[in-house]
This record gives sequence, C-alpha cells and structure tokens, in this order.
Amino acid sequence: MIRDALFLTVVFLTNIIQGITGFAGTVLAMPPGIFLQGIDTAKSVFNILGILASVYIVAVSYKDINWKEFVKIIIFMMIGMIGGIYLYSILPLEFLLKAYALFIILIALKGIFVKKSYDLQEWILIGIIIMSGIIHGMFVSGGPLIMIYAMKKMPDKTNFRATIAMIWLVLNTYLAFNHYSQGLFTPGNVKILMFSVPPLLVGMAAGNILHHKMSQQSFLKLSYVLLSISGMALILK
Repeated sequence: MIRDALFLTVVFLTNIIQGITGFAGTVLAMPPGIFLQGIDTAKSVFNILGILASVYIVAVSYKDINWKEFVKIIIFMMIGMIGGIYLYSILPLEFLLKAYALFIILIALKGIFVKKSYDLQEWILIGIIIMSGIIHGMFVSGGPLIMIYAMKKMPDKTNFRATIAMIWLVLNTYLAFNHYSQGLFTPGNVKILMFSVPPLLVGMAAGNILHHKMSQQSFLKLSYVLLSISGMALILK
C-alpha cells in the first residue's frame, strides 16, 4: 500500500516536470518506479502515461510542432529503438540497470556542470538521435539525449516541447504494442495504470501552467539534480 502511494506521488511530481519540459518526466520516474514496482511494471505503466502526457501537450500546442524535425527524428529514433528492444531481450537485467544508472548520472552531470554549447556536426547529431532511440527502446527514457539534438535545432522552448511530445506520442504507441506482445499488461499493472491517470493529469496541468510562467532553465536544473540522485540510488541498489 505504501509502495503504491509512493508510486502515485512519483507520477504526480515527475509529470509536473513533464508538463514544463516535454521530456524529463519518464526518465525521472523510472528509477524510483523500478524500486517501487519492478522494471516491467515501471516500463509498461510509464510508457502509457507518457502517451497520455504527450496527447495533453500536443492538444494544447499542436500549432507549434516543427514537422520537418519531427519526421527526421522519428526515422532515426525508430532505427535505434528497434535495436534497443532487441538488446533488452538478450542482455542481463542487472547489467542493463547499472548501465542505465550510469547513463542518467552522466546526463545529469552534463546538465549541471557543462554550460558551454558545442557546435556538433550533423552526423554526430544523427548518432545522438539513434542512441536516444536505443535508450528509449530499452528503458522508455530517450529524452535526455534527444534534448541535445532538439535544443540545437529548436531553441524555442514551446516548439521544442510540442515537437518532442509528438515524437513520444508516436514512439510510445509503438512501444505499447511491443509491451502488449510481451505480456506486460497484467491485471496488476493495468490496475496501477488506472490509479496513475488522475495524478498524471493534475501534474501535467500544473506543469503546463508553469511552462508559460516560469523559466525552463531553473526547472531543468532541478530535473538534473533529481536525475543524479536517482541514478546513484540505482547503482547502490
């Protein structure tokens, strides 16, 4: 019961961040979600919640989507995601969790301490998109990497958020069918998902208000700090 209540609290708090930035919610939610409910439950539930969150953002900012970048990102992320799904099926879970924890710590440290913006060549940016797809296929958490590309191409935060939300809507729908075929939608997981929808909606509504009223950078800094703590917790598990 306590674990369920804590899980719903995680859903609420991380979706405030999701509503502000359009990308950080799931990657923040996954480490505590894995602790509280296990990796398969966390993956399947947060993926569906990610779809719902994306629908919300797309509905309120559809006109701000950059369709040219959307198509480009979708193509290369899908390539990476197929590889990520395959790697998840063949690699040991303990190894994957430690690698994932290290990944989110490195992303967090980069966000906290590296302020300089680098001019990356196009082929490097494409590689970042593909790697983001691999991470998303394994852990539904490709947001931090795709942010590196999207911030270069879409510096306006509203265009960034709307386009990224549309990308998650498409890719997470594909993942949902994949999770269904793997048998992850058990009665227990579906029950947790149903209870998670109200805190998701309240968190998204609050995040959408804050997106328009407050600095995105301050919330990104908070996201990175929380991210580093979550990654350390996974390594020490």
